[in-house]
Parts: sequence; C-alpha cells; structure tokens
Amino acid sequence: MVNTDVQDRLSNQEAVIGSLLISPELVGPVLSKVSDQDFLDESYRRIYQAIRAQFVSGQPVDSVTIRDRLGGGDHWSKALIQIMEDTPTAANIWAYVPRMQEQARVYRGREIAQELTTVSDMEAMVQGISKLQALTVERQSVRRMNMEQMLQSFWQRHTTPHRYMTWGLAKLDEQLFVDLGDMVVLGGYPSAGKTALAVTFAYHQSEVKRVGFYSLETSRYKLADRLISNLAGIEMAAIKRGALTEAEWAQAANSAPRIIKHQMDLIDASGMTAADIRADALANRYQIVYVDYLQIVEPETRKANRTEQVASISRAFQQMAHTNGILTVALSQLSRSEKTKDESKVIEPTMSDLRESGQIEQDADAILLLYLEDPSKPNESRRVLKLAKNKDGERGRMYLTFDGAYQRFRQSVVDQPAPPVAPMKRPRQYKQISFADRFWEGIYDDPDDPFAEKGDQHGQAQSGPAAAAGDPAPGGPGTGQQLPGGSPAGGPGADSGGPGSGGGTA
Repeated sequence: MVNTDVQDRLSNQEAVIGSLLISPELVGPVLSKVSDQDFLDESYRRIYQAIRAQFVSGQPVDSVTIRDRLGGGDHWSKALIQIMEDTPTAANIWAYVPRMQEQARVYRGREIAQELTTVSDMEAMVQGISKLQALTVERQSVRRMNMEQMLQSFWQRHTTPHRYMTWGLAKLDEQLFVDLGDMVVLGGYPSAGKTALAVTFAYHQSEVKRVGFYSLETSRYKLADRLISNLAGIEMAAIKRGALTEAEWAQAANSAPRIIKHQMDLIDASGMTAADIRADALANRYQIVYVDYLQIVEPETRKANRTEQVASISRAFQQMAHTNGILTVALSQLSRSEKTKDESKVIEPTMSDLRESGQIEQDADAILLLYLEDPSKPNESRRVLKLAKNKDGERGRMYLTFDGAYQRFRQSVVDQPAPPVAPMKRPRQYKQISFADRFWEGIYDDPDDPFAEKGDQHGQAQSGPAAAAGDPAPGGPGTGQQLPGGSPAGGPGADSGGPGSGGGTA
C-alpha cells in the first residue's frame, strides 16, 4: 500500500515535469501557480528549479537545455527522456498540478502530525498545531510571498524586458499592459464594429499565440469572409456577390501562405456555456480566447434573473483567465440609455453602460469601449476607442478609421477630436407684403377720390362708396351743373323738361 501511494505521488510530479518539457509554452502559467515545495521528490524538484531558471533567463526550455543546466551527463539525459515518454499528454497539466499539490500538503501534514506525537511541552504542541491549521487552509489560489521573496521575484522577472500582448495598434500597445491570465472587455453599441475590430486583434495575436475565437452570433463562414476581405484586399461586396475576378482570386491565393502561418481557430459557439468554452479552450490549448459576445453565452441556470446570469458568466470567464493563464477577451453590448437616443449628439459611453451587469466592470482588468464619433453619419464617422479601465496603465482614447469595403481598422492620422461645427446662422426672415395691397389700402374710403366714377351719360348713378353711403353723385340728375362742352348737366332734353330735367315735374 505504501509503495502504491509513493508511486502515485511520483507519477503526478513526473507528469507535471513532462508536460513542461513537451510544451514549453506552459512554463509561464505553471510558474505562477507551482512552487518548489510542491515537489516532494528531490530529483523532480531540481529539474523544476532548472526549468524555472532557464525560463527566467529568457532561454529556450527543452530536454537538452535543461540537461546542460543540471550539469549534463547520461544520468540526466536518460531521466529526462524517460519522464517525457511516461507523460501521456501535456493537455492535462491542470489536472496533474492540483493533485500533486494536494498530495504534497497531505504528506507535509503527516510529517507535522508525526512530530506532534513526540513533543515534550505545550509550546511546541501549539506551534505544531498552528502549522497544521495553516496547511489545511492553503489552496491553489492562495499564494503568499514575504519581502525577500518579493525582491527576488522582482529581479528575476525584470532582468529582461517583458513583452506584453500587442494589438496591432501602436498607441494601444503603448498604453495597455495585459498578459496571459488577464481579462479584457471590449464593449460597443450595435453596428459600431466591435466584432470586426476583435477579429483584427485576434488575427494579429495569433502570429505568436494560439487563439480561439468563439462566436455566438456570427457564423465562422462570415468571419472568414471578413478576414479574407481584410487580408487579401478584396472588396467585401464582391465576396458576398460571389463575383470574384481572376485578379481577385490571384490576390487570395497570394495571401494564403501568410494567412496559414497564424494559429487561429474560428468556432461556432452558439448554445455553449462558459464552462463549455473553458473545457474546449483547455482541450485545444488556446492561450488567448475571444468570446463574441458575453450577454448571449448560455447561462448555467435559468432560475436566476438576467443580471445574476450575466454576472455568473462574467465571473466564470474571469476565473478561467486567472486560474488557467488564458488571456480572455469578452465582447459586450452597451446599454442604449435615454441620453443616447438622440443620434445627432455625441454622448461618450462609460463603464456603467455595460449591459445587464456591473459585475463585468469589476471582473475586467481592462475595458475598451468602441463608439462612433459622429452617430448621425455612420458611414463617414471615425471610430473612437476609449480605454476606460486600465489597471496597470493610463486611461485615454484613440481615433480609428474604418474601411467597410475591406473590413479594416487603422489608426487615424489626426489623433484628436474633430473640431466642433458652428451652427449656420439663418438669414433674418422678413414678412412678404403685397405692394398693391398697401397702395390701395383706404383709397376707396376717400369721398374726394378723383378716380372714382361719377355716373354714365344717361345719368345712372354708379355703384361705389359714395352711392353706398346714400349721397348723390356729383353731377348727377337735377344738379344743374354745366358739363364740359356747354351741355347742361341734365343732358339731352334737359330744357324741354323731359326725364332728367333739373326742374322736375311742371
């Protein structure tokens, strides 16, 4: 029974060392979670220390370099080869590590308990019990260092400049310091271009890291079309119409060798939970995971309300990042609040606009917000990428131009806000008044109007203001006035007493 127990402990230590030799890219994440004391066997502890020293010095880690650092010799060569042959796969290292650490704690607990049986006074008993209690609360996620260890770690980590994750945008690379094990949130309004920007980031990083892009909204074929348009320089419209010319096919063929070198997988993740994504990412050894987007990840339980569901999903991705050393970039929708409904106004979003959960704001190590500089002109407007949260650096914003025809983002030449456009002054409005209306106004009310008609030659009164007022027309019947030309005012027959005579009836 003892031999079986010892062999089990040795197999887990051997599996951890073998995984590091098979997959050197795991050394960094393992160093942050495993200490020398987790290896009970002296030989495995020495090998682990050699791996750590080789990694910290910036030199490659493999069986040959580790053998030389251990001093060389056939003994170490055979031992390292045997360890690699006995390790079934490096993909299960995160199953080996906790088992090895638990076995180390149990072994040390037994040693402390054995010492307690031989103590001679209460002071030694209390000290032994305190050690045992401290051991029982030690967990994989609980790591401590004293000040001496802190200084040693600082010197080891910063002897050579550390290369943080890059994004393909010079200004963002200068401000954002994130690494494997961090969680980044990229938020944006619908149609702001966050998926296109995320695919661009993922492709850039896949040149040196294994990247898994989990899309819960857009199929992998549509993402592929966007990437080909961007990388081969073929218009998106031509790809969608299926009308590529011979020259465009040649462009795609010429871009193939460059594209194939990148380690990036496009995954249709519709219906997957955060646990499903984590399991798949670990199985495929992704170092960077993109999730598009967080709010539509399938919740683990339907009983909780929506805010609790999204908070649980966010915590799951944060734990995946910190526990497994995977850089997690989660896309998120922004809430369109009342203040942003008027698209003619530019309202800068904040972290509180992340939809449905404030937990996202707390979990993220960095938050990027993408929005239009001029929402009223979506096809012409620049994009603003705001670094709203940055734990290890300064916040700020940068301006991007988006070429929709080729799905490309570039840093704007003018890295400052557009000058405000002064509102155009409208000319003074004058009321249009008819000249005729003003000229003739009140004329017909003048009784002395020289242009008014006085009556016809038969002595008939004309309609007009004077007639309407009941006054006799000047020169009318019976006036006896002389008309021009010497005719009596009464007209023909006035002297014979006929109709219209001034004397009336005899």
